[in-house]
Amino acid sequence: MKLSMNVSLVLLGLAAGNLLPAQDVPLQRPEERLETRRQSAEIYDAVRPVARTVSDSTVWVWVKGRQVAIGTAVGDGTQVLTKWSEIGINYDSIQVVGGNGSQASATVLGVYQDQDVALLQLEGARFSPITWSEEVTPPVGRFLVAAGPDDNPLGVGVVAVEERTLRETDHAFLGIIAEKNPDGNGVLVSEVVDDSAAAKAGVQVKDVILELAGDPIGSGFELRGALLKHKPGDEVVVKVARPNEKTGADSDLELPVELSGRPEFPQVPQARLNAMRSMGGALSVVGKGFPTVIQTDMQLKPSQCGGPVLDLKGNVIGLSISRTDRTRSFILPASEVVAILGKDAIAPELAELPQRGGRQLTSNQERPRPRATPMNPGSADRLRQHLEEMQNLLERIDREMEGIGEGR
Repeated sequence: MKLSMNVSLVLLGLAAGNLLPAQDVPLQRPEERLETRRQSAEIYDAVRPVARTVSDSTVWVWVKGRQVAIGTAVGDGTQVLTKWSEIGINYDSIQVVGGNGSQASATVLGVYQDQDVALLQLEGARFSPITWSEEVTPPVGRFLVAAGPDDNPLGVGVVAVEERTLRETDHAFLGIIAEKNPDGNGVLVSEVVDDSAAAKAGVQVKDVILELAGDPIGSGFELRGALLKHKPGDEVVVKVARPNEKTGADSDLELPVELSGRPEFPQVPQARLNAMRSMGGALSVVGKGFPTVIQTDMQLKPSQCGGPVLDLKGNVIGLSISRTDRTRSFILPASEVVAILGKDAIAPELAELPQRGGRQLTSNQERPRPRATPMNPGSADRLRQHLEEMQNLLERIDREMEGIGEGR
């Protein structure tokens, strides 16, 4: 039981993006702390080879002396995918650096605006193009590794939400406000939105929705889940129980409904929303509205987005695209990346400039960002040696503290 608890603590630390030895947990005994640290080092060693498999396909992207994003080599190795909003302000002065020290200047071939991805053309170096996985996207709970240009993983986490769309207009919308039915099963319709799919189909206030497309509905949560299976334009049958005021009996009706897209609703004031989201650290300029993403709990920095993400088997399942808030980062699935590479991109001068907090940035505005220098080859080994020395020191301190405690 104790070993299982310690493994969980280590994995939780890694899933939060912490690749250093796990922090001590209150109420742990000295031997438990030692076990946690040992397992943290072991897991770190286990994950590093996964990241190493694509280090030759990964680069640091620099703009005007700042490392702003990660890039992933595609095509013949002279093209790189990276995050458009992190380079878009000064896209005429881009350089890339590989983990082996190779450098190249880069120009923007095109922009995939919906995915916030830019395709770069390199001059001066060629990298190993990435091989995208053709397998289905990993399920919830599967561990993922965000790789960098050397063998130091940029983040480790789990799939928190399976592949889905973040565009509101891509979600099926019925057009009602409902509450729990106090008299039994289903949800009670308390309001029907004007000109909505429900209104056009004849759904009325006081109707009780029992089924949607054959799925039984017992709560608002189940209704939302049933709608997530569909997209705007789908025709479904909604079964309702309608009360008869004269007889007091209910009549079951089956109403054909053509679902619409979800309209835009008023949002929390942007400045306040950004402040709430950024409590866990810096966020990506563009972090929402993607057509298709996988959600993960790994805590990537904005400058660490744009690189390949792998499962523990080494399959490249996607491209890290956003750190959205303190608990969420988003990944473009491999299938989505392959699909956009088969489409025409727009010229960078036609693409929208990045925005932060609802305010458009101009080319002469540079967002504050700490200077970052790519790690030199061999830095991972030096870091590992440093961690081992720290672990030995901590073990000695623990033994001495335990001796002091026994002498009381």
